[in-house]
Amino acid sequence: MRYHYTPEQVRMLVQRAERQLDQAIAASEKDGDGAHLARAVQAAVHDTVVSLTRLFRDHVPGAAEVATRIARAYAKGADARAGVPTLSCVRMIAELVREGRESFMSEAHQ
Repeated sequence: MRYHYTPEQVRMLVQRAERQLDQAIAASEKDGDGAHLARAVQAAVHDTVVSLTRLFRDHVPGAAEVATRIARAYAKGADARAGVPTLSCVRMIAELVREGRESFMSEAHQ
């Protein structure tokens, strides 16, 4: 079943996801090895990336490319030896989300 969100709800969900990514980065910098996500935040980051991909693809008009770029960055950003995304990958995703929000979800664009 597909949900229908208002533009305000989508904006709020994207901003919440941005905060989650920022918190995961901060936690990983504090508790991790400096290169990979801390184990405690891996599942949350995965869920956040999946949600962001769906939001941009299904609920932000014209932003399917942003969803594709997020998904590709996440897929390519896993360290094959460690089996988890690198911090640089998550930082890149956070930047893609900010750019997508600013480009496709600004008040002038609505």
